[in-house]
Amino acid sequence: METTSCRCMCVVVCLFVAVLSVQAGSGSSWGYLDNEEGPNNWTAIYDECGGLQQSPIDIVTASVVAKDLGDFTLVGFGADDVPAGAVMTVSNNGHGVVVSMQGDYQVSGADLGPTAYKAVQFHFHWGSVNSRGSEHTVDGKAYAGELHIVCFNTKYADFNEALQNDDGLTVLGFFLDVQAEDNAALAPLFDAISMIQFENDEVPLSPTVVFKNIFPSDLSPFYRYSGSLTTPPCFEIVTWNVFSKPIMVSEAQLMTFRRQFANERNASANITLTDTFRPVQAVDSRTIFLNTASSASGLVASSSLVAMVIIKMLASVLDD
Repeated sequence: METTSCRCMCVVVCLFVAVLSVQAGSGSSWGYLDNEEGPNNWTAIYDECGGLQQSPIDIVTASVVAKDLGDFTLVGFGADDVPAGAVMTVSNNGHGVVVSMQGDYQVSGADLGPTAYKAVQFHFHWGSVNSRGSEHTVDGKAYAGELHIVCFNTKYADFNEALQNDDGLTVLGFFLDVQAEDNAALAPLFDAISMIQFENDEVPLSPTVVFKNIFPSDLSPFYRYSGSLTTPPCFEIVTWNVFSKPIMVSEAQLMTFRRQFANERNASANITLTDTFRPVQAVDSRTIFLNTASSASGLVASSSLVAMVIIKMLASVLDD
């Protein structure tokens, strides 16, 4: 019995250390360059990166299975329900740009199961040119970048416990596509990113991101499949939701990503963070679903919006 307890404690400690290395970037032996630490060699360092349910993937639309998964219910994502005490911090972890989140941001519905998921961070992947940068592709087409909102299943006590379970995480993935003008809703975020060029740089983000101001207006078309973290340790614990409609950003905003470095400020030479995406992995026997819910927005309306509609309906009846 004592031996079993020791093994369980060892697993927990190893997971915790692995996650810290991924989030902090310090001392971690992986990267995106084409060298011994690059994606093609991750399996030599992290066994699970060679699993059969790895991410990202190429989504072949001719092979997806249509299914009504329903709408997402997003709590804390709108201007009318920003969580009390919400805090966001933007950092360069040596692998990319990560925004940690404090506050009750919850994701549920859309056939995710009976318990809500809590969003704890979001991060970006990008390319050196606009023709690549996203991790997922659709029929072989890559986008200029990809945003991932990482959420853990609240049936577990915390993020670290969730990492030990097959249904531990869900990720909301959005492609980044290019338009001529800046995305004004993302201006404060890109201002902050411009101040964290080097590894371990971090700044508070104020105001915090109001997600519904940056999301596509229609969230009903999305792809769903079972996969993994796209960075080591590549745990196969992620329910992926990849939205077909992109978030639009400008070339100038993308250049803010491309000016990031993988080294600290006092380094003798700068290493540009470029092409920060993992190549697509084999789908194997997995099924990729396409949501067929016909909601106008893909979201369950907030209580304030419902109340406003009811008031307008009552006013119309009284006028008649």
